[in-house]
Formats: sequence, C-alpha cells, structure tokens
Amino acid sequence: MTDPIPPGLEPGAPDAAPPEPAASTTSALPEQAPEVPSPTGYPLPSETASVQPPAGGTRRRAVLGFLGAVALGAVIGTAGLALATGASGPPEPPAGNTFGRPDAPVTVELWADYQCPFCQLEDLLFGGAMDREYVTPGIARIIYRDFAFLGQESIDAAVAARCAGAQEPAAQLRFHDILYTYQQGENQGRFARAALLRIAEIAGVPSQPVFAACLDDPAVATAVADETTAGRNVGVSSTPTLRLRGPGGERVLTGFSQTWPTLRDALEAVRLPARASPSPSGAASPATSASP
Repeated sequence: MTDPIPPGLEPGAPDAAPPEPAASTTSALPEQAPEVPSPTGYPLPSETASVQPPAGGTRRRAVLGFLGAVALGAVIGTAGLALATGASGPPEPPAGNTFGRPDAPVTVELWADYQCPFCQLEDLLFGGAMDREYVTPGIARIIYRDFAFLGQESIDAAVAARCAGAQEPAAQLRFHDILYTYQQGENQGRFARAALLRIAEIAGVPSQPVFAACLDDPAVATAVADETTAGRNVGVSSTPTLRLRGPGGERVLTGFSQTWPTLRDALEAVRLPARASPSPSGAASPATSASP
C-alpha cells in the first residue's frame, strides 16, 4: 500500500502499540466502575473540562488480546456470522445501522459518538450480552444513531461507517466495531483518513476506491450532521443515550449504564405491556409508564 499505516493498525505488529497501563486489565474493572466521573455520560463540549474519561482505548485492546489487525477482522466477521445463525430465533442480517428483526417488540436507539470513551465502554461491556439475550432471540432490535459532537474526527468516523454500509450493509457494523476497538483520545489522528482507509480494508469493504470517493461526498457528512441535530431535537445532550421503546412504554437511559442490571431492567420494563393497577373504585385501570 502506498498510504502510510497509522500506528497500531499494522497487521501482526503488537509491538507497535503503546504500552498497556498496569490497571488496564478486565479484572480491575469492578474497582474502577464506581469511579466513572459522570452518571450522565460524556457531556457536550462546554462541560468536558471537568470530566476525566476512562482509558477505553487501551482497555478494549487488552480485552481483545491485542490481536493483529487482519486477525481482528476475521474474528469480527465470524462473530457476526454466529449471531446471524443463532438457533433461538435468528435476527435479520445486519442492515446498515440496524441490527435485529424488524418485527422485534422492543426498539433500542443508541445515540453515540465514535470518539466517546463511555460509548466504547457501553459497547464493550454490554453490547454482546444485549445481542445474545435480546437481539438474537428476536426480542429487540438496535438502531445505532450518530451524535457526532466531539470534533472533526467524530464526523469523519461516522461518515466512514456510513460509506462502508453504502457498499455492504453488514460492513457498517463491522466498521463500527473496529472504530471502537481503535478509539484513543480525541482528534489526535486516530480516525485520520489513512486510518479510515485501513479500517475499511480490515472490515472487508468491497471497493477501496468507491469508499475513498464516498469519504469526500458532502451529502454523507450532511446526513451525519442532520442526525446529530435530530438527536438534540429529541433531547440527547450526552453520549451514550439509549432510548428504549416497546409495549411497556418508553425509557431513556442517559450515560454509561455501569452495570448490566441497569440496562436489563430498562429492557424488561418496556418489553411487556404495563400491568393494570386497581382504581380507587376497585376496577382495574391501565398503569402508565414514565421515562426516568
């Protein structure tokens, strides 16, 4: 390849990665979880000075065992195939930004920024469990929404994911996974053009020239900006924000869930219709569901 390969994206070159901090192992996470500085997630830029986000990029690489880039692409592809062929009620094949059966009773809209470390933690810690326990059985479908507010590389990463999906819908979610895997810092070149081209290769995007041309299409950047504005219009003010809707009503979770029960309880709350509660006259009346 003629393009320079950004540090950390060379296949089979773990020695090129920055050294892992001593506290980056998964076993240390329970002690670190209560120290998450903001229960409302990653705030808008005017508030970022008071937040010390966790080192999600290094934790992600530690969990993955720092596989080589080519091997990582194979693992992601294999995992996606395993989910798509689950015996307990397979979801539809991934389509762009959506994963799960279109007739699933629960819809989860996940608003996120690819440079947000809390979004990375949400995806790393709870994404697999939600896929296995709710998406694969056909209970929920996930819609990933762009809320690109942390700078130009957030926009560029969101554009690139959409460009991957424009060629092959399933490639958008593979690209999504790899972006979170290599996230590290904000607007420091991690999602520079050369890196995005390399990620497209790892994710198996069919045509590099078509992908490169798409990166320069202003209409795609406009679509990312429009979706970010749409998020603000429905009340999104930090990332991640999850909006869950189902027969039991709607719940909104703002910020990193921190524990699986937090997310599971919200999913269960909207999964089934609200039970009727007795009225003062003794007759049953429907119970209402309120968002937190």
